[in-house]
Amino acid sequence: MEQTVIKAKKTLYNAGECFTKGQTYIVKGYASSTASLMELYATNNLGERHQIGGWWREFTIVKHN
Repeated sequence: MEQTVIKAKKTLYNAGECFTKGQTYIVKGYASSTASLMELYATNNLGERHQIGGWWREFTIVKHN
């Protein structure tokens, strides 16, 4: 399965620090643009599976595997 590596533009909080600015995360699936991240999930800093959802603007796509 294809994966997309994304990087947080800023630190994001939701009942704790979910994503840290500058850190990379892996989402399963191919994201052709940042808007396509809305439906995808990443494992956050708390070890939880977290849907990117409305935070898609806060990430950049680094590469595809």
